[in-house]
Amino acid sequence: MPDISAILSLPYLMPSQAQKHVTHNEALQLLDTLVQLAVSDRDLTAPPASPAEGERHIVASGASGDWAGQDGAIATRDGLTWIFQAPKPGWRAYVLDEDQVVTWRDNAWQDAGDLPMQVAELGVSATADATNRLSVSAPAVLFSHAGNGHQVKINKAATGETASLLYQSNWSGRAEMGLAGSDAFSIKVSPDGSSWTTALEVDPDEGTLGGAAVQSHAGDTTAGRLMPVGAFGLGDSAGGLAAPSDDADLCLAAGIYSFTASGSNCPEGDPSGASLMVLRGGASSARQIYVAEDGQRVWCRGYAASAWAEWVELFTQASVVGTVSESAGSPTGAVVESGSNANGEYIRWADGTQFCTNGNAAIVTDPASFTGTVTSIDGGKLKIGRWF
Repeated sequence: MPDISAILSLPYLMPSQAQKHVTHNEALQLLDTLVQLAVSDRDLTAPPASPAEGERHIVASGASGDWAGQDGAIATRDGLTWIFQAPKPGWRAYVLDEDQVVTWRDNAWQDAGDLPMQVAELGVSATADATNRLSVSAPAVLFSHAGNGHQVKINKAATGETASLLYQSNWSGRAEMGLAGSDAFSIKVSPDGSSWTTALEVDPDEGTLGGAAVQSHAGDTTAGRLMPVGAFGLGDSAGGLAAPSDDADLCLAAGIYSFTASGSNCPEGDPSGASLMVLRGGASSARQIYVAEDGQRVWCRGYAASAWAEWVELFTQASVVGTVSESAGSPTGAVVESGSNANGEYIRWADGTQFCTNGNAAIVTDPASFTGTVTSIDGGKLKIGRWF
Protein backbone atom coordinates (compact mmCIF):
# COMPACT_ATOMS: atom_id res chain seq x y z
CA MET A 1 0.00 0.00 0.00
CA PRO A 2 1.42 3.48 -0.92
CA ASP A 3 2.15 6.07 1.73
CA ILE A 4 0.17 8.90 0.08
CA SER A 5 -3.08 9.27 -1.84
CA ALA A 6 -2.99 9.28 -5.63
CA ILE A 7 -4.72 12.63 -6.25
CA LEU A 8 -3.92 15.13 -3.46
CA SER A 9 -0.85 13.31 -2.09
CA LEU A 10 -2.37 13.13 1.37
CA PRO A 11 -0.24 11.00 3.80
CA TYR A 12 -1.80 7.77 5.00
CA LEU A 13 -1.71 6.46 8.59
CA MET A 14 0.38 3.34 8.60
CA PRO A 15 -0.04 0.27 10.93
CA SER A 16 1.89 0.48 14.19
CA GLN A 17 2.87 4.08 13.28
CA ALA A 18 4.02 6.25 16.17
CA GLN A 19 2.73 9.81 16.49
CA LYS A 20 -0.14 9.20 14.07
CA HIS A 21 -1.47 12.68 14.84
CA VAL A 22 1.44 14.24 12.96
CA THR A 23 0.52 12.40 9.75
CA HIS A 24 -3.16 13.10 10.29
CA ASN A 25 -2.57 16.82 10.81
CA GLU A 26 -0.37 16.99 7.70
CA ALA A 27 -3.23 15.56 5.62
CA LEU A 28 -5.66 18.05 7.14
CA GLN A 29 -3.24 20.84 6.33
CA LEU A 30 -3.18 19.81 2.65
CA LEU A 31 -6.97 19.62 2.56
CA ASP A 32 -7.21 23.05 4.18
CA THR A 33 -5.06 24.42 1.38
CA LEU A 34 -6.63 22.73 -1.63
CA VAL A 35 -10.34 22.42 -0.81
CA GLN A 36 -12.28 25.52 -2.00
CA LEU A 37 -9.00 26.83 -3.40
CA ALA A 38 -8.81 30.61 -3.48
CA VAL A 39 -5.53 32.53 -3.85
CA SER A 40 -4.73 36.19 -3.32
CA ASP A 41 -3.02 36.63 -6.68
CA ARG A 42 -0.95 34.91 -9.39
CA ASP A 43 1.49 37.61 -10.49
CA LEU A 44 4.07 37.64 -7.64
CA THR A 45 7.55 36.18 -8.24
CA ALA A 46 8.62 36.60 -4.58
CA PRO A 47 6.71 36.16 -1.31
CA PRO A 48 5.11 39.22 0.32
CA ALA A 49 7.00 40.86 3.17
CA SER A 50 4.49 40.09 5.97
CA PRO A 51 2.31 37.15 4.94
CA ALA A 52 -0.65 36.12 7.10
CA GLU A 53 -1.14 32.58 8.39
CA GLY A 54 -2.86 30.48 5.71
CA GLU A 55 -2.26 33.06 2.97
CA ARG A 56 -2.18 31.41 -0.47
CA HIS A 57 -0.64 32.51 -3.78
CA ILE A 58 -0.03 31.06 -7.23
CA VAL A 59 3.70 31.50 -7.82
CA ALA A 60 4.38 33.47 -11.01
CA SER A 61 6.96 32.43 -13.58
CA GLY A 62 10.55 33.42 -12.72
CA ALA A 63 10.15 33.05 -8.94
CA SER A 64 13.01 33.92 -6.57
CA GLY A 65 13.88 33.89 -2.91
CA ASP A 66 11.84 31.45 -0.81
CA TRP A 67 9.74 30.74 -3.94
CA ALA A 68 12.61 29.96 -6.27
CA GLY A 69 11.95 26.91 -8.47
CA GLN A 70 8.23 26.84 -7.58
CA ASP A 71 6.82 28.46 -10.71
CA GLY A 72 3.11 27.68 -10.99
CA ALA A 73 2.87 26.02 -7.59
CA ILE A 74 0.37 26.93 -4.90
CA ALA A 75 2.29 28.57 -2.02
CA THR A 76 0.64 28.44 1.44
CA ARG A 77 1.98 30.22 4.51
CA ASP A 78 2.20 27.79 7.43
CA GLY A 79 3.64 29.35 10.53
CA LEU A 80 7.15 30.45 9.67
CA THR A 81 7.49 28.63 6.36
CA TRP A 82 5.94 28.23 2.92
CA ILE A 83 4.40 24.95 1.84
CA PHE A 84 4.06 24.26 -1.91
CA GLN A 85 1.66 22.01 -3.81
CA ALA A 86 2.27 21.28 -7.49
CA PRO A 87 -1.03 21.58 -9.41
CA LYS A 88 -2.49 18.74 -11.42
CA PRO A 89 -4.44 19.04 -14.71
CA GLY A 90 -7.97 20.29 -14.08
CA TRP A 91 -7.35 22.00 -10.72
CA ARG A 92 -9.22 25.28 -10.41
CA ALA A 93 -8.45 28.30 -8.26
CA TYR A 94 -10.34 31.53 -7.64
CA VAL A 95 -7.98 34.53 -7.96
CA LEU A 96 -9.24 37.18 -5.54
CA ASP A 97 -7.61 40.28 -7.02
CA GLU A 98 -8.82 39.39 -10.53
CA ASP A 99 -12.27 38.15 -9.52
CA GLN A 100 -12.06 35.17 -11.87
CA VAL A 101 -11.43 31.43 -11.94
CA VAL A 102 -8.28 29.94 -13.47
CA THR A 103 -7.59 26.34 -14.46
CA TRP A 104 -4.30 24.39 -14.62
CA ARG A 105 -3.98 22.91 -18.10
CA ASP A 106 -1.16 22.53 -20.61
CA ASN A 107 1.32 23.18 -17.76
CA ALA A 108 -0.01 26.68 -17.06
CA TRP A 109 -2.75 28.47 -15.15
CA GLN A 110 -5.27 29.69 -17.74
CA ASP A 111 -8.49 31.63 -17.55
CA ALA A 112 -11.49 29.38 -17.16
CA GLY A 113 -13.18 31.40 -19.92
CA ASP A 114 -10.67 29.94 -22.37
CA LEU A 115 -11.99 26.44 -21.75
CA PRO A 116 -14.08 24.93 -24.55
CA MET A 117 -17.67 24.59 -23.40
CA GLN A 118 -20.67 22.87 -24.91
CA VAL A 119 -24.21 23.12 -23.58
CA ALA A 120 -27.45 21.81 -25.06
CA GLU A 121 -29.38 24.99 -24.18
CA LEU A 122 -28.37 28.37 -22.78
CA GLY A 123 -30.59 31.16 -21.55
CA VAL A 124 -29.30 34.59 -20.52
CA SER A 125 -32.04 36.19 -18.42
CA ALA A 126 -34.41 34.14 -20.60
CA THR A 127 -35.62 30.56 -21.01
CA ALA A 128 -34.05 28.49 -23.77
CA ASP A 129 -35.95 25.63 -25.44
CA ALA A 130 -35.45 22.93 -28.05
CA THR A 131 -35.89 25.44 -30.91
CA ASN A 132 -34.43 28.60 -29.39
CA ARG A 133 -31.43 26.88 -27.81
CA LEU A 134 -29.78 30.23 -27.13
CA SER A 135 -32.11 32.83 -25.64
CA VAL A 136 -31.04 36.29 -24.49
CA SER A 137 -33.18 38.93 -22.81
CA ALA A 138 -31.26 42.20 -22.60
CA PRO A 139 -31.32 45.82 -23.80
CA ALA A 140 -28.54 44.99 -26.27
CA VAL A 141 -26.17 42.25 -27.40
CA LEU A 142 -22.56 43.10 -28.30
CA PHE A 143 -20.31 41.15 -30.65
CA SER A 144 -16.87 42.75 -30.77
CA HIS A 145 -13.61 41.96 -32.55
CA ALA A 146 -10.69 40.06 -31.08
CA GLY A 147 -7.96 41.60 -33.18
CA ASN A 148 -9.18 43.40 -36.30
CA GLY A 149 -12.59 42.32 -37.58
CA HIS A 150 -15.61 40.25 -36.63
CA GLN A 151 -18.08 38.05 -38.55
CA VAL A 152 -21.47 36.66 -37.58
CA LYS A 153 -22.08 33.46 -39.54
CA ILE A 154 -25.45 31.84 -40.26
CA ASN A 155 -25.19 28.51 -42.08
CA LYS A 156 -27.95 26.44 -43.71
CA ALA A 157 -27.93 22.84 -44.88
CA ALA A 158 -29.08 23.31 -48.50
CA THR A 159 -30.29 25.88 -51.05
CA GLY A 160 -33.97 25.38 -50.22
CA GLU A 161 -33.44 25.94 -46.49
CA THR A 162 -33.36 29.27 -44.62
CA ALA A 163 -30.48 31.27 -43.16
CA SER A 164 -31.87 34.66 -42.17
CA LEU A 165 -32.52 37.31 -39.54
CA LEU A 166 -36.17 37.63 -38.53
CA TYR A 167 -37.48 40.85 -36.97
CA GLN A 168 -40.64 40.55 -34.90
CA SER A 169 -43.17 42.85 -33.28
CA ASN A 170 -44.94 41.33 -30.27
CA TRP A 171 -43.68 37.89 -31.41
CA SER A 172 -45.14 38.32 -34.92
CA GLY A 173 -42.80 38.55 -37.93
CA ARG A 174 -42.56 41.90 -39.70
CA ALA A 175 -39.28 41.76 -41.66
CA GLU A 176 -36.78 39.09 -42.70
CA MET A 177 -33.44 39.38 -44.45
CA GLY A 178 -31.05 36.70 -45.62
CA LEU A 179 -31.25 33.51 -47.66
CA ALA A 180 -34.91 32.54 -47.30
CA GLY A 181 -35.62 29.41 -49.33
CA SER A 182 -32.98 30.15 -51.99
CA ASP A 183 -29.40 31.36 -52.41
CA ALA A 184 -30.60 34.84 -53.45
CA PHE A 185 -30.24 37.43 -50.68
CA SER A 186 -33.66 38.96 -50.04
CA ILE A 187 -35.49 41.40 -47.81
CA LYS A 188 -39.08 40.45 -47.04
CA VAL A 189 -41.74 42.42 -45.16
CA SER A 190 -45.10 41.54 -43.66
CA PRO A 191 -47.96 43.58 -42.17
CA ASP A 192 -49.28 40.70 -40.06
CA GLY A 193 -46.72 37.90 -39.85
CA SER A 194 -48.72 35.75 -42.30
CA SER A 195 -48.58 37.38 -45.74
CA TRP A 196 -45.07 38.26 -46.94
CA THR A 197 -43.77 40.42 -49.79
CA THR A 198 -40.25 40.13 -51.18
CA ALA A 199 -39.32 43.82 -51.34
CA LEU A 200 -35.77 43.28 -52.64
CA GLU A 201 -33.95 40.25 -54.00
CA VAL A 202 -30.33 40.12 -55.19
CA ASP A 203 -29.54 37.66 -57.97
CA PRO A 204 -26.56 35.60 -56.72
CA ASP A 205 -25.14 35.20 -60.26
CA GLU A 206 -25.58 38.71 -61.69
CA GLY A 207 -25.84 40.81 -58.54
CA THR A 208 -28.90 42.58 -59.99
CA LEU A 209 -31.94 43.66 -57.99
CA GLY A 210 -35.51 42.44 -58.23
CA GLY A 211 -38.57 42.36 -56.02
CA ALA A 212 -41.64 44.46 -55.36
CA ALA A 213 -39.55 47.58 -54.62
CA VAL A 214 -38.13 47.57 -58.17
CA GLN A 215 -40.01 48.49 -61.37
CA SER A 216 -41.34 45.32 -62.99
CA HIS A 217 -40.95 46.81 -66.50
CA ALA A 218 -39.96 50.09 -68.15
CA GLY A 219 -43.53 51.35 -68.01
CA ASP A 220 -44.14 50.56 -64.33
CA THR A 221 -45.14 53.88 -62.72
CA THR A 222 -45.95 52.50 -59.25
CA ALA A 223 -44.97 55.12 -56.67
CA GLY A 224 -41.96 54.38 -54.47
CA ARG A 225 -40.33 51.77 -56.72
CA LEU A 226 -36.67 51.77 -57.73
CA MET A 227 -35.85 52.40 -61.39
CA PRO A 228 -33.60 49.90 -63.18
CA VAL A 229 -31.25 51.05 -65.94
CA GLY A 230 -33.23 52.04 -69.05
CA ALA A 231 -36.55 52.55 -67.29
CA PHE A 232 -36.49 56.13 -65.98
CA GLY A 233 -40.11 55.81 -64.84
CA LEU A 234 -41.50 56.09 -68.40
CA GLY A 235 -44.93 54.81 -69.37
CA ASP A 236 -45.48 52.69 -72.48
CA SER A 237 -48.61 51.04 -73.83
CA ALA A 238 -46.50 47.96 -74.59
CA GLY A 239 -45.84 47.66 -70.86
CA GLY A 240 -49.49 47.06 -70.11
CA LEU A 241 -50.61 50.67 -69.52
CA ALA A 242 -53.65 51.92 -71.38
CA ALA A 243 -53.26 54.98 -73.58
CA PRO A 244 -54.13 58.15 -71.62
CA SER A 245 -57.63 59.51 -72.10
CA ASP A 246 -59.50 62.48 -70.70
CA ASP A 247 -60.08 60.68 -67.44
CA ALA A 248 -58.25 62.70 -64.79
CA ASP A 249 -56.65 59.76 -62.95
CA LEU A 250 -55.28 58.22 -66.13
CA CYS A 251 -54.06 61.48 -67.61
CA LEU A 252 -52.16 62.28 -64.40
CA ALA A 253 -50.11 59.10 -64.78
CA ALA A 254 -46.66 60.51 -65.54
CA GLY A 255 -44.77 58.86 -68.37
CA ILE A 256 -44.26 58.61 -72.11
CA TYR A 257 -46.83 56.68 -74.14
CA SER A 258 -46.96 55.42 -77.72
CA PHE A 259 -50.56 54.98 -78.80
CA THR A 260 -53.38 55.52 -81.29
CA ALA A 261 -55.89 58.05 -80.02
CA SER A 262 -58.76 60.17 -81.25
CA GLY A 263 -61.05 62.99 -80.28
CA SER A 264 -60.10 65.52 -77.64
CA ASN A 265 -57.26 63.29 -76.40
CA CYS A 266 -55.10 64.47 -79.29
CA PRO A 267 -55.02 67.52 -81.58
CA GLU A 268 -54.75 65.62 -84.83
CA GLY A 269 -57.94 63.60 -85.07
CA ASP A 270 -56.85 59.97 -85.34
CA PRO A 271 -53.07 59.58 -85.51
CA SER A 272 -51.31 56.23 -85.53
CA GLY A 273 -48.17 55.74 -83.49
CA ALA A 274 -48.13 59.26 -82.04
CA SER A 275 -46.38 59.91 -78.72
CA LEU A 276 -47.64 61.63 -75.61
CA MET A 277 -45.55 62.77 -72.63
CA VAL A 278 -47.43 63.34 -69.37
CA LEU A 279 -45.71 65.47 -66.70
CA ARG A 280 -47.09 65.47 -63.18
CA GLY A 281 -47.76 68.91 -61.77
CA GLY A 282 -49.26 67.76 -58.49
CA ALA A 283 -52.16 65.80 -57.12
CA SER A 284 -54.66 67.55 -59.44
CA SER A 285 -52.62 69.06 -62.25
CA ALA A 286 -50.63 67.80 -65.19
CA ARG A 287 -48.98 68.84 -68.46
CA GLN A 288 -49.12 66.97 -71.74
CA ILE A 289 -46.78 67.25 -74.71
CA TYR A 290 -47.99 65.62 -77.91
CA VAL A 291 -45.70 64.73 -80.83
CA ALA A 292 -47.23 63.77 -84.19
CA GLU A 293 -46.30 60.51 -85.88
CA ASP A 294 -43.93 62.20 -88.34
CA GLY A 295 -42.21 64.10 -85.50
CA GLN A 296 -42.69 67.41 -87.32
CA ARG A 297 -45.41 68.94 -85.17
CA VAL A 298 -45.70 69.35 -81.40
CA TRP A 299 -48.63 70.43 -79.23
CA CYS A 300 -49.06 70.99 -75.48
CA ARG A 301 -51.88 71.55 -72.99
CA GLY A 302 -52.46 71.67 -69.24
CA TYR A 303 -54.89 70.05 -66.81
CA ALA A 304 -56.29 71.97 -63.84
CA ALA A 305 -59.61 72.43 -62.07
CA SER A 306 -60.72 69.00 -63.36
CA ALA A 307 -60.51 70.04 -67.01
CA TRP A 308 -58.03 70.12 -69.88
CA ALA A 309 -57.16 73.36 -71.66
CA GLU A 310 -57.20 73.50 -75.47
CA TRP A 311 -54.22 72.12 -77.35
CA VAL A 312 -51.66 74.76 -78.38
CA GLU A 313 -49.18 73.98 -81.12
CA LEU A 314 -45.49 74.67 -80.61
CA PHE A 315 -44.15 76.04 -83.88
CA THR A 316 -41.16 74.35 -85.40
CA GLN A 317 -39.25 74.72 -88.64
CA ALA A 318 -41.79 72.38 -90.20
CA SER A 319 -44.84 74.38 -89.07
CA VAL A 320 -43.74 78.01 -89.63
CA VAL A 321 -44.56 77.80 -93.32
CA GLY A 322 -47.66 75.81 -94.20
CA THR A 323 -51.42 76.12 -94.31
CA VAL A 324 -52.77 78.76 -91.95
CA SER A 325 -56.12 78.11 -90.31
CA GLU A 326 -58.26 79.40 -87.49
CA SER A 327 -61.04 78.38 -85.16
CA ALA A 328 -63.29 81.01 -83.63
CA GLY A 329 -60.69 83.64 -84.41
CA SER A 330 -57.73 81.72 -82.91
CA PRO A 331 -54.92 80.48 -85.16
CA THR A 332 -54.78 76.69 -85.47
CA GLY A 333 -52.35 76.21 -88.37
CA ALA A 334 -48.99 77.44 -89.63
CA VAL A 335 -47.54 80.93 -89.08
CA VAL A 336 -47.44 81.98 -92.71
CA GLU A 337 -48.83 80.58 -95.94
CA SER A 338 -47.95 81.60 -99.50
CA GLY A 339 -49.20 80.48 -102.87
CA SER A 340 -50.02 81.45 -106.43
CA ASN A 341 -52.55 80.66 -109.16
CA ALA A 342 -53.79 82.10 -112.43
CA ASN A 343 -55.09 85.14 -110.56
CA GLY A 344 -51.74 86.08 -108.98
CA GLU A 345 -49.83 85.47 -105.74
CA TYR A 346 -50.80 85.75 -102.08
CA ILE A 347 -49.23 85.72 -98.59
CA ARG A 348 -51.47 84.86 -95.65
CA TRP A 349 -50.45 85.29 -91.93
CA ALA A 350 -51.81 83.43 -88.91
CA ASP A 351 -53.14 86.69 -87.38
CA GLY A 352 -55.52 87.16 -90.33
CA THR A 353 -53.45 89.57 -92.44
CA GLN A 354 -53.34 88.83 -96.19
CA PHE A 355 -51.47 90.30 -99.19
CA CYS A 356 -52.50 89.59 -102.79
CA THR A 357 -50.63 90.73 -105.93
CA ASN A 358 -51.25 90.39 -109.65
CA GLY A 359 -49.71 91.95 -112.74
CA ASN A 360 -52.98 92.95 -114.39
CA ALA A 361 -55.34 95.43 -112.81
CA ALA A 362 -58.10 94.14 -115.04
CA ILE A 363 -58.20 90.83 -113.18
CA VAL A 364 -61.22 90.96 -110.93
CA THR A 365 -60.78 87.65 -109.04
CA ASP A 366 -58.06 87.67 -106.34
CA PRO A 367 -55.66 84.71 -105.91
CA ALA A 368 -57.06 84.32 -102.32
CA SER A 369 -60.31 85.58 -100.87
CA PHE A 370 -60.60 88.49 -98.45
CA THR A 371 -63.02 89.14 -95.57
CA GLY A 372 -64.06 92.69 -94.82
CA THR A 373 -62.34 95.89 -96.02
CA VAL A 374 -59.61 95.62 -98.67
CA THR A 375 -57.00 98.28 -99.39
CA SER A 376 -55.80 98.56 -103.02
CA ILE A 377 -52.40 99.95 -103.95
CA ASP A 378 -50.86 100.72 -107.34
CA GLY A 379 -54.07 100.46 -109.23
CA GLY A 380 -55.12 97.22 -107.63
CA LYS A 381 -51.92 95.35 -108.33
CA LEU A 382 -51.42 95.01 -104.52
CA LYS A 383 -54.31 94.40 -102.16
CA ILE A 384 -54.11 94.29 -98.34
CA GLY A 385 -56.84 92.94 -96.05
CA ARG A 386 -57.84 90.09 -93.83
CA TRP A 387 -58.59 86.52 -94.71
CA PHE A 388 -60.68 86.02 -91.53
